[in-house]
Amino acid sequence: MPEPPTLAVRGEAVLEVPPEAARIDVSVAAGERDQAATLRLLSDRAGAVDKVLASFPDAIEKIETSRTRVSPRLPSRTMHSGEAGYHGAVYHVITVSGFDRLGELMAALAEQEQTEVGGPWWELRPGSPVYARVRVAAVSDAVRRARDYAAALGSELAGLVELADSRLLTDSRGQAESVTHPSARLPHRLRAAAPEEFGADLVPAKQVVRAVVEARFTIVEPNLAQVITT
Repeated sequence: MPEPPTLAVRGEAVLEVPPEAARIDVSVAAGERDQAATLRLLSDRAGAVDKVLASFPDAIEKIETSRTRVSPRLPSRTMHSGEAGYHGAVYHVITVSGFDRLGELMAALAEQEQTEVGGPWWELRPGSPVYARVRVAAVSDAVRRARDYAAALGSELAGLVELADSRLLTDSRGQAESVTHPSARLPHRLRAAAPEEFGADLVPAKQVVRAVVEARFTIVEPNLAQVITT
């Protein structure tokens, strides 16, 4: 028996959704003539930052220390004192889910001595149900397109041959989806700004999530005689 005719289509879907979390970077620095004094000062300043973070339990989801650094600082012609010393820094990554207090949190952190705050960077969680929604929407789009093409040929869908993420039917480099997580549209880098002086409007940036699939269907024998050409 002859093989049934097939029809191949691509299905696409794009969703714009609110972010589920925001990430901010916090760094604390200290510098003294000897290493021990630098470590003590760094510990004191990091402790002050920890107290600020502890005062926002409902807004903060996760606190991670990305790295700590203490290094010698050699004298140079550009240094006013001309003396050697040590410089240390602690870097935190803070995940925030309470957006209502995000600006307040960033300002309170930036008020601490030798503390720098960057962000926010908006994002979706890795296991967000949004990813499943956009994949299902892409499959639905593929079925709709296939039905449209089949109807244009005076036919209809008979069965599914293959369904795959974009490009998996043609090569091995396909990906399940293409997801874009825009960073903050109003990035901020704050240093020593009192909370009452911080007036930036932190509006969460929409997250754009995209999925593309490829599908191949069998169709009943087209009735090309009934196809109307224009």
